[in-house]
Amino acid sequence: MRITEAIIVLLYLLFMIGIGLYFYRRARSSSSDYYTAGSSINTFVGAFAIAAAVASSSSLMGAVGSGVTLGVPYFFAYAFGAIGILPFAMFLISGQVRRAGVKTMPDFFDQRFGRSVQILAAIIVVLAMTFYMVPQLTASGLIGSYVLGIDYIWAVIILGLGFTIYAALGGMWAITYTDLFQGAIMLLGVMVLAIFILFDHSGISALLGDALSTDPNFGDVTQPWMAYFGLFIAFLWFGIISPSVVMRNFASRDAKTARRSSMWGTLIYLLLFLSGMVVAMAGASLGIAGQLDNADMIFVSVIEHYLPPIVGGIMLAGLLASIMSSADAMLLAVSAGVAYDIYKKNINKNASEQLITLLSLIVMLVASVIGILIAINPPQLIAIMVGWVGGFLLSSFGIPFVLGIWWKRANRQGAFAGMLGGAVVFLVLVSLQILPTNAEPIIAAPISLILTVGVSLMTPAPSSEIQAQVDRYHTHIEAEGKAAARTEEV
Repeated sequence: MRITEAIIVLLYLLFMIGIGLYFYRRARSSSSDYYTAGSSINTFVGAFAIAAAVASSSSLMGAVGSGVTLGVPYFFAYAFGAIGILPFAMFLISGQVRRAGVKTMPDFFDQRFGRSVQILAAIIVVLAMTFYMVPQLTASGLIGSYVLGIDYIWAVIILGLGFTIYAALGGMWAITYTDLFQGAIMLLGVMVLAIFILFDHSGISALLGDALSTDPNFGDVTQPWMAYFGLFIAFLWFGIISPSVVMRNFASRDAKTARRSSMWGTLIYLLLFLSGMVVAMAGASLGIAGQLDNADMIFVSVIEHYLPPIVGGIMLAGLLASIMSSADAMLLAVSAGVAYDIYKKNINKNASEQLITLLSLIVMLVASVIGILIAINPPQLIAIMVGWVGGFLLSSFGIPFVLGIWWKRANRQGAFAGMLGGAVVFLVLVSLQILPTNAEPIIAAPISLILTVGVSLMTPAPSSEIQAQVDRYHTHIEAEGKAAARTEEV
């Protein structure tokens, strides 16, 4: 056991649970408080929260591990898509979905397309977000076994249940305010690590030279072009198709706050990946990738090599922050999919607010246990597993979601066909393994687009009420522009 690092990590975990306990009473007061924090989050808190929700274990451990193992072009394909997540979402969906006044993504599909599409969306959310827990739990197990000196399986169980407890107790209130703290720790930690590395190597040029001299293949293209492009588009769309990220828009005070949170979150994420590139070069310069049982541990090896124990403990807490800040949002999405979107809206419409939040807590615990069981023997590198989730969500409801916001003619039949068809094609391609890794959405997403548009045009248009609802998603765009112009004139 590494005593100093272990004490810091355990104190950090206890602090996060304390925040969950603090917000327990407020979160249980209503489903709106539990799922959207009463739609009262401001820009500053929202920026760190949405950046932390996007920045999972894949953004740090996964990106560095795959970059060193598969080459820096793979890191760039990941990074360019990831940095574009929030600007892409800001222009396409952030303000519009906030104006919809819904609590969850399936709730939006119910409002726009009807109950059948909502149920299918809820099932997809539950499946995708439960599997998305696996890379987070894998990373927490790797860190926990390294720091605490315990078996990987026990580390997965202890840390997995730890972040489940505060998310289950405090809902979106606890998740948002823990993410404010975790986002700051994560960003400062990786930037400090990058500074230590650059000082040790006397600058970025020398560091790159050391990386290439140790591993001449570090700059090589090692994968087919479809793998890079598939990974890029899966992550580019992540802020639109990931329920755990989109739900942050529902928690914003208003549409303007949602867009501003995404804008400032982009800056946070950019700094994170610039620092991550430095860490990846340092990892390559160590030349130990082939000696590790799991390539995702390269990030931890860099911490151990360059940082003193106390600073290293804080950085490991930052890695845990990247895991927990995404895992808690995924758990909330799963619990909302079952307790609110399936049970409340389709089985027991008269269920009390307290019953729904209690059911949500139980669902989180069950989803966490399922994720832990799968993470005991994880199927792939962290970045690849996250790429699968992004590709599946993009292929299933990415297209119906965006067209539902921007195209009045999109209807229930088209959305259902596009969602189901894209999901089935993606799963078939993954199971057959006939394409390069993470390339599946290149085929599946266009099929979803063709089905959504084609079936919508071949079936009756939505009602006038639904088309008027689409107008309301965009109602304030012109009004906000006029208000800004008047302010400038004054």
